[in-house]
Amino acid sequence: MKKIFTLFVALFCSVAMFAQDTKGMFEFADKNGNVVPNGSTLTKTKVEKSGKRLQINAGLFVKPVKPELNGEKLGVKMRVEVESIDHGTIQYCLLGSCRTASEKGTFNSSSDFVKTLDDLATEWIMGTDKEGKALKGEATVKLTLVACKKVSLGLDEFDIEQFEWQEVGDCSSITVKFVYDGTTAINGVADNANATVVARYAADGTRLSAPQKGLNIVKLSNGKTVKYIK
Repeated sequence: MKKIFTLFVALFCSVAMFAQDTKGMFEFADKNGNVVPNGSTLTKTKVEKSGKRLQINAGLFVKPVKPELNGEKLGVKMRVEVESIDHGTIQYCLLGSCRTASEKGTFNSSSDFVKTLDDLATEWIMGTDKEGKALKGEATVKLTLVACKKVSLGLDEFDIEQFEWQEVGDCSSITVKFVYDGTTAINGVADNANATVVARYAADGTRLSAPQKGLNIVKLSNGKTVKYIK
């Protein structure tokens, strides 16, 4: 019994140390690469126009600091815990692969290797009334960058190697509170008049070579992300 207890303690300590090693591997940052400290709470009120809808962007990027452990290269994903949302949807992305959440709960982005500063395009897209006017309200999310390793599952029936991503440990967590009181000045499309398109994606994260019918997500040279419906 004593041996089993000793083994359990050793295993627990090794897991705790392994998780501790992932702290700071990936950090939240602004568009200039300035790190947002772990545990920060941000309040965002700056409104942007996206097509016919209004949104508030968190302005967050993921910054790879030292994305390897014991010589193994690690990837990252973002855990999104929607703590409250009055209406609308929360969009979150990783390397252009975007997902949305419209209710309280815990959600995850895709996982991948991140080599340079990448726009997480995390924003609250407000709901509208019957006349199409954005509703007042708030939304609060806790965001956590999680280090992951890519594990081979072997070859499939077509001899193509399959993989899955396994969580290694949390790197950094922050809380973002979006607030819209109906009077905030809008950052219009005109603000992007001198910017050029550097990437274009469909709603499912597929990269596009040209605009398509439906929702288009465009990354601009000024660091902003604009969505519009064609």
